[in-house]
Amino acid sequence: MKNYSKVVEKMKKEQLTLKQLRLTLEDIIYLRDIGYTIKDQYDPRQEDYVYYIVTSGDTAYIKISDAPSKNKEIVLKLLEISDLHTGCRNFDKAGLDKTLQEAKLRGVEFVHISGDLLDGYGVYKGHENNLKNNKAIEQVNELMSVLEKYDFWYIVSMGNHDQSFCMRGGLDPIKYLEAKMAKKGKKFTYLNAYEGNIIHAGIVFRLIHLQGGAARAASYKVQVYLSRVFESNLNDVEVGGKIYNLRSIQAGHFHTFYALSMSGVTIIMPGNFQHDGDLEKRMGISGKTGGVFRELTIVGDKIAKEKIEFYHPWEKEG
Repeated sequence: MKNYSKVVEKMKKEQLTLKQLRLTLEDIIYLRDIGYTIKDQYDPRQEDYVYYIVTSGDTAYIKISDAPSKNKEIVLKLLEISDLHTGCRNFDKAGLDKTLQEAKLRGVEFVHISGDLLDGYGVYKGHENNLKNNKAIEQVNELMSVLEKYDFWYIVSMGNHDQSFCMRGGLDPIKYLEAKMAKKGKKFTYLNAYEGNIIHAGIVFRLIHLQGGAARAASYKVQVYLSRVFESNLNDVEVGGKIYNLRSIQAGHFHTFYALSMSGVTIIMPGNFQHDGDLEKRMGISGKTGGVFRELTIVGDKIAKEKIEFYHPWEKEG
């Protein structure tokens, strides 16, 4: 039997390909069988999948860049979107396309998506009546027809609608989308969890999808989650064996536009791309479609300046 101790320690600190780790898929299966939480995701810089061990809950992560020196500025341009709900009858496909076109014009490099890329199946009673595509592959193909037109680096987390296909015995459709995008040479990384961390310039940008329960509930899980975050040490977030600052939380599931800054942490709910329908109105999640543009100036390990703009693709100019 192989001695896995050294490679296990390496996987707790780094994200490496199987070739770099000198492992096989059989080794990964064995390590998972004996209790290690091993994540794998596509890293376009490697043009391959990387593997790593999650040591804190089920929090997946990807490290994009280290903090700049104290005298150097980094300007980071992001588009933050969520709750696309591809496959539903009210999916705003044209609005998503228009938003991505606008992101290209603005020089955006990264698009963060905090879950519910797909509308899923069987999430609630009568769900099938709200679908135009009820198969996972149909929903994936429809979404890919928009995303593949652009050269952003998409970094996405899981939503409860995405997971609905898995709960019915199917494979993870976002994992399938990740593979299809990789085959096309597109930059797409799936943080296979409801909560994932992205490290830009040494700062943690967290994606969460607050799944479960009614989206309209005012006292719903966001309060519990944010209370837990703010009671913790926000300068003491361990990711990949290192300590980082948590300075941004992007929360999906609420279908609303909201921004708040507390204790140096920016909390954003970035809207949705599901046009109003009878169901949405009954659930209290109706509203404009769109996303959030952010431009941040980072110096050292701190955000020196930040601009946030809510973008609605169909809002009349002037």
